[in-house]
Amino acid sequence: MVPLDAGEALAHVKAGQIDALVYVAGYPVRFLKDDVTAADGLALIPISSKSILEAYATVEIPANVYEWQSTPVTTAAVKALLVSYDFRGRHCDSVGRFAQEVARGMGWLTKNGHPRWKLVDLDVPLSGWEQYDCVQKYLGKYSSPGSSPSASPGERNPVAEAIKGILGNN
Repeated sequence: MVPLDAGEALAHVKAGQIDALVYVAGYPVRFLKDDVTAADGLALIPISSKSILEAYATVEIPANVYEWQSTPVTTAAVKALLVSYDFRGRHCDSVGRFAQEVARGMGWLTKNGHPRWKLVDLDVPLSGWEQYDCVQKYLGKYSSPGSSPSASPGERNPVAEAIKGILGNN
């Protein structure tokens, strides 16, 4: 195993210097759309390991998500979680406001963000995880998920701007 960033790993695969790369992300992945063509002769490899598929749900990447990928590919669905730990108890309000801005911005994120935002459900309970009481307090205050300001692709991202404000990164 060789730790490389995605672009460098892709270049090594194309050059035949490494056999494969592992990249965990929701499809479509920009660098696979923009930087791979049929002429590269690459393929997505299905994940069929019993131990992996016992731990993760199975998902199918449909055919033609990428121009060079003509058949569907079965793989593991890895859930993305945002986890915080306020170990000193000093950032309750910041963590809660962060969660509130994500919740308020879901309308904008599903319209303008990565296509996988359309599959996000902030209300799904996760076995073994508790929602922080500060998050619960602030999520009770947000209006409706679609009530955030809208923006066209390429315009400002009100969700990111609000989060930067919470974190003090204006």
